[in-house]
Amino acid sequence: MRKIKNIVILAGGDSTRFWPLSEKNLSSFLGRPLITYLINDLKNYGENIFIVTSKTNKQSFDSLFNKKIKTIVQDQSKPGMAGAVLTCKREVNGEVLILNANDLLDFKIMLKFVDYLNNRKSRLVLLAKKVDKYFPGGYLQLKGKNVIGIVEKPAPDKTPSDVVKLTFDYLDDFKKLINVLESLQIVSDNAYEKGLTELIKKDGGADYLVYKDYWYTLKYPWHLLQMMSFFLSTIKKTKINLSVKISNKAVIIGPVYLGKNVKVGDFSKIVGPCYIGDDTVVADYCLIRESHIGKGCLIGSYTEVARSYLGDNVILHRNYIGDSILDNGVEMGAQTVTANFRFDKRTIYSMVNGHKVDSNMVKLGAIIGRGSKIGVNSSILPGVKIGKNSLIGPKEVVTGDIDDNMFVFLGKAIKNKIQK
Repeated sequence: MRKIKNIVILAGGDSTRFWPLSEKNLSSFLGRPLITYLINDLKNYGENIFIVTSKTNKQSFDSLFNKKIKTIVQDQSKPGMAGAVLTCKREVNGEVLILNANDLLDFKIMLKFVDYLNNRKSRLVLLAKKVDKYFPGGYLQLKGKNVIGIVEKPAPDKTPSDVVKLTFDYLDDFKKLINVLESLQIVSDNAYEKGLTELIKKDGGADYLVYKDYWYTLKYPWHLLQMMSFFLSTIKKTKINLSVKISNKAVIIGPVYLGKNVKVGDFSKIVGPCYIGDDTVVADYCLIRESHIGKGCLIGSYTEVARSYLGDNVILHRNYIGDSILDNGVEMGAQTVTANFRFDKRTIYSMVNGHKVDSNMVKLGAIIGRGSKIGVNSSILPGVKIGKNSLIGPKEVVTGDIDDNMFVFLGKAIKNKIQK
């Protein structure tokens, strides 16, 4: 099978919209970082694979792939996707396929895509997906079957088509895109799309293929729950390591995955699909449903975890965690709960970079950054985000987002002087 000469994976963004979570490409699913799934699916389709990364993530990527994949550190003076592409100027020549590291697709589409390239001498081919409701992305302007432009994040009533562009862009000559981006001299979030549109105009249009299978992306932090649900759905059979200790009074309803040295106490119930990582303890009288739990966690007695993602070393005790995300090292005091449902049954909004964003989720709990600790008997309202290494005092009702490294006590937030 023909291989594409160059595949460039964009993974160098600053992830500000993903706060309070970070390093979205290294988010762990079923015991593996997300980026490893992408590389594993692509390695047979490209001669050369490049990852554009940030300076902080380069070492992680190099260690994951033993330097078999070329990593390129994005120039901080060149932000966004356009900046990531321009950073590859001296490394990449000839044909190229540009992908987003945060997108999860069924990469069987590559067979169809390569076959399309073999049968047509297209200079620019885009992959796109038809949508039946508004998505805040780039929409294709079409003239018949020809792409004549890309409209980035139009108003819901002004979309030029029902076809949304994915970041899955083939160019026969990478230098043409570099030249266009350099000539535009645009520094903005949509500079890459403007560059592609300019190139489309110069070439007299572009081709596109419609992708019909699953597509998940990590743009906002709550998207982690949607991607979690996908990975959990791939657990088809119960798999319990031989070192696991389960009380004969516990109930396991599969499919579930229980890693090494997991312990499940008396009268606890685990309902699949669930993933529980190595060395995690599920104490007595717990209920865990449709959740992804990392390594070394303590799910203390009388805790319920429902449809939630927990990182490594999370500690809980008599809590309700619903439709929530708790990053590595989060600790919650007894009786603290996450609210996940509005009584008016409307979708839950969350603030992102100063703007109110509709999550399009009727149930969404808290999103808590790594290392934060929540005091006893506290309540966190739906969609609230708490930053990294923050402390929430006892009996607090958290109604809005809390920044990184804050201390909330008696309703007031001050800078947390006890930082890791």
